[in-house]
Amino acid sequence: MFTLSVRIVLSVRIILVLLCFTVLSQVSARADTLTITGSSHSQDPVVDSSGQISFLGQNFSHNFNVTTVGQTFDFVFGQFQVGPPAGTGGDSGCTDGPCVPITLTGTLTTPVGALTFSGLFEEADGLTRDFNVDWLTGSGPFTFLTPEGGTVVFTMELLDFSSFNAGETPLLIDQLARITVTGFQPGQAVPEPGTVMMLVTGLAGLFATRRRRNPSRE
Repeated sequence: MFTLSVRIVLSVRIILVLLCFTVLSQVSARADTLTITGSSHSQDPVVDSSGQISFLGQNFSHNFNVTTVGQTFDFVFGQFQVGPPAGTGGDSGCTDGPCVPITLTGTLTTPVGALTFSGLFEEADGLTRDFNVDWLTGSGPFTFLTPEGGTVVFTMELLDFSSFNAGETPLLIDQLARITVTGFQPGQAVPEPGTVMMLVTGLAGLFATRRRRNPSRE
């Protein structure tokens, strides 16, 4: 017959083992880390007639947690610099529809790859500068091997936007890039040392308790 203390010890050991297995299952299901680093390239003014709209490139470095195909992640690719209009008629002249082709480029260093995006630019007449960018192309696919041992395949595109500069003050507008995960093979996560120690301790305690129950096995 078990004493009360033995029953309590046995119950604690079983609970500890179950807890360890639960933690291990959560660790194995954690997300893989997608890392991207690179830069976008500054461009000459897009609208030659006014010389007031240009693109400022910048460096970027981001980590994203990937768990499934179809995820999207956005980040700032660079900024459009919109200055005060030169006056009436100082726009690009394409007020009836997108007619100024533009291209933005960049470089991925992790993973390695060239970035090229083409689109059409449109702005309105007058001192209130309404404009929009319609992006037509994207870059990729790119393949990244995660620190967890998995593989992430993704594409990158620039998001269309519409904005305006209502006054004479120069304006900086973010150009967002979007990463879309098109392929994902999760890695085999390695349990943390503390989790492994908890599991070993729990199993050892459970084994010791069973040996006390069966002294004939000595």
